Amino acid sequence: MILLAVATRVLDLDDVGRLGLVYGILVLGAGVASGLVGDSFTVLDRHNPRIRAGLQVWLVLTAVTCALIIGPAVFITGIVGPVEAFVLSAAVITFLSEDVLRRALMAHLEFARVALVDATVLVLSLATLAALAFLGTLGLGSFIAAIALSQGAAFIVGVLILPASDRYLAPLGQADIRSVARFGAWRAAQQALRPALLSGVRVLVVVVVGFAAAGQLEIARIYAAPALLLVGGFSSFLFATYAKDKSSLLSVLVRRADRSVVLLVAVTVLGSFLTILLLPVAGPALVGQMPEMLAVVGWLAYAVSVAAAGPYGTLAAVRGLPHKVFVIRLIDSLVSLAAVLLILAVTGDYLYSPLAASVGSLLGGIAIRKVLLVPLVRSEERTPSTRAAQKRLSGDHV
Repeated sequence: MILLAVATRVLDLDDVGRLGLVYGILVLGAGVASGLVGDSFTVLDRHNPRIRAGLQVWLVLTAVTCALIIGPAVFITGIVGPVEAFVLSAAVITFLSEDVLRRALMAHLEFARVALVDATVLVLSLATLAALAFLGTLGLGSFIAAIALSQGAAFIVGVLILPASDRYLAPLGQADIRSVARFGAWRAAQQALRPALLSGVRVLVVVVVGFAAAGQLEIARIYAAPALLLVGGFSSFLFATYAKDKSSLLSVLVRRADRSVVLLVAVTVLGSFLTILLLPVAGPALVGQMPEMLAVVGWLAYAVSVAAAGPYGTLAAVRGLPHKVFVIRLIDSLVSLAAVLLILAVTGDYLYSPLAASVGSLLGGIAIRKVLLVPLVRSEERTPSTRAAQKRLSGDHV
């Protein structure tokens, strides 16, 4: 958020739009790596040498493949020049590797250490920009270089502070690639959907309106970022805690997810109200200009929709339904993109795009609870062992 806020002050609107698109692509790649490797690290038996070796192989393959695709692709499409494309390929590798390492720390519930890794990224990215500004004018490539260097340094810090029980590599000879892919592939696909949706919204706005319009949307998204960051961080926390509680009754976890949704939506709505109230003062202070009110409201509505859906999708994935979660998420993402395209075609006003994107996300969360979790709870409650466990829990409570 801070990195992009700096960009709004030193880059023109077109380059802000390009940087937003590039950053969205980085997050998309990180979603793939986080789902395939990070979530598998959390849920599977990572101390099994074959599983661990499989995780290592998939991290290298994912990072290198994404780097070889993303760098040339953004150059061919004219988003960045050749030098920026090369630096972006390096940024992809460091960004994805650092993100997976964060997930490893989350698997231990070491969130203070995660904050230290993130603080390293923040300090070094700003220090890199300051050094480059001292040497000359900041451009789009400066921000990509800051991302690459800071993420690489944070990866090293993360390795050093990773708990000793997980600070080792397994021999690759008998890597169980299939077991990791069996679980992680669906999680990777699911984790990539939301960044892909946001990238899709940006691309549609660029194609229909232009890079300057995408820049305006990015400015509004940066201002609304605290709400989006809160929801994303809480969802990551829930995934780690649900994975730790795999032996708990699903009915108990669904009730916990319901409470999480109520709390998260309430906090997000309250924060959104304050964000809108402070817009005339905080907007120019953060991004150097007044963000478009309608776009800010749209991004906040999107954050609320994710808050209402995220805990259910996370729980369903941990409880062995990642493929079904992916199907529902794919449908709701397509619904959101269709809504954005319809809004652009009918009104021609790109400021409604984030609000339109929130429609599918909200419907997807409702569907996951109603279609996946509730039937599974009913099935669980019909088993004799579950009824006995519920009686024991009730007796313990009394």
